[in-house]
Amino acid sequence: MTNTYASYLGLERLLSAQTLQTSSDDELLFIIIHQQHELWFKLAIHELDCATNSLMKEGAQEADCIIAFKRLSRVSAIQHILISTWDVLATLTPDEFILFRETVGRDGASGFQSVQYRMLEFKLGLKYRSIVFELPGGEAKTVDLFESVHTETERQALRAALAAPGIYDAVIRYMAKTLPMFGIEDHGSGDYSSQYQKSAAVFRAWGHVYRNRMGAPELYQLGEKLIDLEDAFRKWRFAHLATVSRVIGSNPGTGGSSGLRYLRQVANQLFENPMYPELWDVRSEMFSRPKEFDLTGAGYGPERPGPRTARVADSG
Repeated sequence: MTNTYASYLGLERLLSAQTLQTSSDDELLFIIIHQQHELWFKLAIHELDCATNSLMKEGAQEADCIIAFKRLSRVSAIQHILISTWDVLATLTPDEFILFRETVGRDGASGFQSVQYRMLEFKLGLKYRSIVFELPGGEAKTVDLFESVHTETERQALRAALAAPGIYDAVIRYMAKTLPMFGIEDHGSGDYSSQYQKSAAVFRAWGHVYRNRMGAPELYQLGEKLIDLEDAFRKWRFAHLATVSRVIGSNPGTGGSSGLRYLRQVANQLFENPMYPELWDVRSEMFSRPKEFDLTGAGYGPERPGPRTARVADSG
């Protein structure tokens, strides 16, 4: 078979994957936007895996750190594309969406069910097994992620992503080897399925990096790139919130959640419990001088971090 542009990209399959279920001229927009999301999720997951593997390997050095930085830069660029797609979807008006929304939400179908989105969150560092959200009537509902997927293949992929190190785990492991004087606990190849808990040792190490940026430039750049990732992820959630508000108002979501109220809670979550807490706390500490930064008040425990304990995350 001749290798053509169309065959190499699988365009026949790709361009025939948009199956309209109504006569609405706007349904194609909705389908393509969400299919595009899934393709970018796939690439972002791949790039995060490459960055994590570079930092987690035995004997990782500055060159591996540079590779990780390059991969994370690509993830950051992907995130900005994802954010901009909400602008396109926001051109969908309520009178246009109402014509096919019931078809979209048939049998509870929702973006809430995206397995790749959950995997992306795990790779970024949000680890959780269940989600608690408020139903339209005010009642709380707990959804087990592994029971809500539809195939065993998806379930296994989710479990593997949950147990694997996130990008922040990999950065901290690299930092533990690069800056041994701070006594950062190296979790090695253990189970990473619990939400990361902030550490005073990691906080002090980041403080050192930010005050001596020329002494550890690769870590400084990695720290700033992680901030880029979390900042963009926050913006993604707020852009989602704004688009939903514009298109359907405060109506319930197709997945059964309270809709806008749920998305607002999710959007605010990362301000209350950031994925990379020490990097945000360093910013507060650097501007708190000359007064002493209160480690205890900031939620830090003993000098050595305790076990990784689970924290249920509200996301969607």
